[in-house]
Amino acid sequence: GVGPSRVRDLFAQAKTMQPCIVWIDEIDAVGRARGKGGMAGGGNDERENTLNQLLVEMDGFATTGNIVVMGGTNRADVLDSALLRPGRFDRTIEVGVPDIKGRAEIFRVYLPKIRLSDELETVAQKLSTLTPGFSGAEIANIVNEGALIAARHNKDAVGLEDFHAAMDRVIGGLEKKAKG
Repeated sequence: GVGPSRVRDLFAQAKTMQPCIVWIDEIDAVGRARGKGGMAGGGNDERENTLNQLLVEMDGFATTGNIVVMGGTNRADVLDSALLRPGRFDRTIEVGVPDIKGRAEIFRVYLPKIRLSDELETVAQKLSTLTPGFSGAEIANIVNEGALIAARHNKDAVGLEDFHAAMDRVIGGLEKKAKG
């Protein structure tokens, strides 16, 4: 299949580019526990064949090699136990949500992209105190949503009231996601 072929090609390329890091984002898409795919028919077989090829390739690495394989997921709980065996993905590093300082830094990345009615630093500090537990993606969403709300009201700049409305929308979306 296409998936196993791509995995073989990826690892062949990594061997020619040593030292390197192979990063597999959203590894749960391929590495979900076998027999729990939720798909009927052949789509599941392709995913499982891709996972099997990934396991084969990872077993073929010498521990003295200059290739590090890493993966990212929001769903470590659904990964196949064979992936988490020693010699494969045997270490887990949990990256939690940012603290207030981290949230302020993230706001400082996204806020300059829009016109603000208040000073950037003031907005970043105020919003960071109002968003405990928010991820970087949710913070980016608040900034985008705030800009959209201001635009809908024909404003020249985005104000704190627009961000407050944006937070209500984002929190509402998070609550829907948690229930579903």
